[in-house]
Amino acid sequence: MAINIALSGDNSDLGGAELGVCKDSVSISRGETYGNGSGSGQCDVIYHDVVAITTLDELDFNGVALKDKFGVGIALTKVKGIFIKNLTGGKLTIGAATNPMPIFGTPATDTLELANNASFLYLAPADGLTIGGATGELEFVHAVGGAQNVEIIVVGVR
Repeated sequence: MAINIALSGDNSDLGGAELGVCKDSVSISRGETYGNGSGSGQCDVIYHDVVAITTLDELDFNGVALKDKFGVGIALTKVKGIFIKNLTGGKLTIGAATNPMPIFGTPATDTLELANNASFLYLAPADGLTIGGATGELEFVHAVGGAQNVEIIVVGVR
């Protein structure tokens, strides 16, 4: 299982110097590869879906309401990586659920706002986030109206 991010850029001719042209370039590639299992650098489940979010929804990654593609309930004990893309057409607020996942600072109150088509990625391949009955939910809030789509990919351990 692999999650890869690639950023690259090349910006030349930033300014002339007496001895030539200054050039600044960067090429960065970051990614994580997970082995099969439950230890450091390992996972045993990947959840992915485009979820229709009503104005306010809480998704529980420690319960059994969310199902994988084989219909098995997702009851994670650790989250090793999470990717969220806002497809709602407006601002999406994530966090501050009833039983909040400790992904942002103070779980009960801290949130992240994603503009339309913006994405969020969190990777913690070694230990991951430990979640349970009181810490397994992410809340999604949008003001667009009706059910709007959010792409979610979660890599974790049952």
